[in-house]
Amino acid sequence: MAAGKKVHFFVFLIIVLWIANPVLAHSDDRLLLERIEQLDREVQELKALLLQQQEAQQETSTRIKKIESTAQAPVSEAADPDSEKTRFKFEPYGFIKLDAAYDDSRTDFGNFALYVPNESGNKNDNEFNMTARQTRLGLNILAPTNNGWNAKGQVEFDFYGSATHENKADPMLRHAFVEINKDNFSLIAGQTSDLISPLYPTTLNYTVLWSAGNIGYRRPQLRLTHTHPFDEKNKLLTAIAISKTDGTVNEDFDLDGQNDGEDAGFPTIQGRVAISTTAFSDRPYTFGISGHYGKKEIDFGKINTGSREKKLKSWSVNGDLTLPLTEQLSVKGEIFLGAALDDYFGGILQGINRVSEDEIKAIGGWLQLSYQYDNQLRFNTGFGIDDPENDDRSTEMREKNSAYYANVLFKPFDPLEIGLEYSFWDTQHKGKSSGTANRLQTSVIYKW
Repeated sequence: MAAGKKVHFFVFLIIVLWIANPVLAHSDDRLLLERIEQLDREVQELKALLLQQQEAQQETSTRIKKIESTAQAPVSEAADPDSEKTRFKFEPYGFIKLDAAYDDSRTDFGNFALYVPNESGNKNDNEFNMTARQTRLGLNILAPTNNGWNAKGQVEFDFYGSATHENKADPMLRHAFVEINKDNFSLIAGQTSDLISPLYPTTLNYTVLWSAGNIGYRRPQLRLTHTHPFDEKNKLLTAIAISKTDGTVNEDFDLDGQNDGEDAGFPTIQGRVAISTTAFSDRPYTFGISGHYGKKEIDFGKINTGSREKKLKSWSVNGDLTLPLTEQLSVKGEIFLGAALDDYFGGILQGINRVSEDEIKAIGGWLQLSYQYDNQLRFNTGFGIDDPENDDRSTEMREKNSAYYANVLFKPFDPLEIGLEYSFWDTQHKGKSSGTANRLQTSVIYKW
């Protein structure tokens, strides 16, 4: 019962008793007066209690409104200067890919094609391969902008690391770098793709024409890039990088237990200059020139009797072109000339002649025509060739490697894509029979 109602009830009770008991009222006035005084005190106490409850309710209501107002108000950056440092964004990406390929002759290395071994002992030795090792997992780590500086980290793996069994594939680190940029400058530190020959053909085959006209791989490096805009549509890109020399194949050519590039005590220098314009299309036309220079130190005394330690030069000069002809049709390609390019997948993975003890020079390139029919269907066709210098090769070495391919990629719905590719490979061997292979490959790709 509320305090107010209690007051009314006691007042009513007093009146009733007074009316209903006149005799008692006259006979014992003193007792009645004492009773009335007691009831009056109780009424005053109840009024005081009611007032306290009203004040408490008012204080609670005021406190709740203040908390709600504080929660809805924007947080001041000045109140917590470190809050921006914790707002990193994590963007996972990648794909799951199943490849199945039939070759009417043996290829190196089965799951993917680099070249065809000579067929003097294995003529038309067909094979079937199936793998999910090109499955790729990546993560972009984006930091909040700080005084105009933007920072990004990237880590990426596939499963083409060393493995004895196909269904026990090992992870392979592809990219692990940090990139910071401000205004027109960018700095990359870590492992990522080479600065030279930056383009890739669109193939289902994992090796994207490596050893068949396309050079360049991934390696640890420190790279600085500057973009100079001439106007809204034209810009000049210049970049230079210091990178590790070896890291692909034949890293210890003389088998002395030391990486040949590290043994030279000299890093590889890479550079690229490119012009990009959107004067003719919304997509940029780009033409670039790039190159690299590095050294390897090889102890030929461990290979050939009476030989000595020798430093060999690895170098290249390259051109790349991206040309969007229409909204749907485009052309891109690269050319290269260089020596000791085995660590860049040049020279058909041959960089040094162990007989002559010299670098193997090579020339090559690739070209691709692409047609984007719509958002679901696209076509690609192209070719590549890698031609080591004749005088630099010894008997049984690979003379020339060429590949021709065509593929179609169909996306029935996001994120699924299905591909079919035909390619023809022709590898010539000095003093041995050539190797040729017709390769039919299909892929199921789930992207995110």
